[in-house]
Amino acid sequence: MEFESFYEKIQDALHQVPDNIRILEKKIDIELQKEYFRQSREAKEGLDATEVLDQAENLFADTTPVDQKQKLLVQLASLERIDALRLIERFKDENKTVLTDWTELAFQESRIRLESSLLGERPVFISSGLGGRGHKFRYFGALFALEDQPFTDWQKELLEKEILFALDHYDSELESIEFHTGFVALTAMIPIREPLRNIFRDIIMECNQIGGFLRTDMLITNVKQFSAEELRDILENKILKEEDNEQAD
Repeated sequence: MEFESFYEKIQDALHQVPDNIRILEKKIDIELQKEYFRQSREAKEGLDATEVLDQAENLFADTTPVDQKQKLLVQLASLERIDALRLIERFKDENKTVLTDWTELAFQESRIRLESSLLGERPVFISSGLGGRGHKFRYFGALFALEDQPFTDWQKELLEKEILFALDHYDSELESIEFHTGFVALTAMIPIREPLRNIFRDIIMECNQIGGFLRTDMLITNVKQFSAEELRDILENKILKEEDNEQAD
């Protein structure tokens, strides 16, 4: 119930978001994003644009420490100036190091700030661990079988058919699907305002009306993509919990 209430609040908030949304397309670790935006908030305090631009060439020096390059990128992204954006863009094109994701975040922030400054309208920037495109987030989902057995051919065919039908109904796109013993994993691009859990509930309901082989619980996230081993652990924990409940009864 707590998750349902939280999810409904998120959906309400998304429906109040204006149409000028920018979604971070690239998959970037969520912890790195949190650190970037923390430094971004701090960078605005007492920022001297002339001083930052004078130091900008240090970005391209091999002798400049990584943490100083990170700070420079964050500072440049905060300036709302075309020359700052061009410097970040140049570094983005030339940089092939561990700062690739950090540079992408700086580039997106700089571009949005400049657009806001020029047009007088601030776009809403939304990011997630798995990225997105247009007004769609990339989600990772997993559906679990009632029995810890490989899916049969007809179950695979039915599942894929119902997944494609449900996603198409909600203007969504299937990117990948993988069948494993006891569960199926998929990634899909789904509009941010669509009723996410309803999509997966529809899939489960339709499959169970015909075959009755899926659990009603599911895993859905736009933070990270789970490995097969992690999903196997989740399934085994579900089975163990059910066995403990049966013994307790």
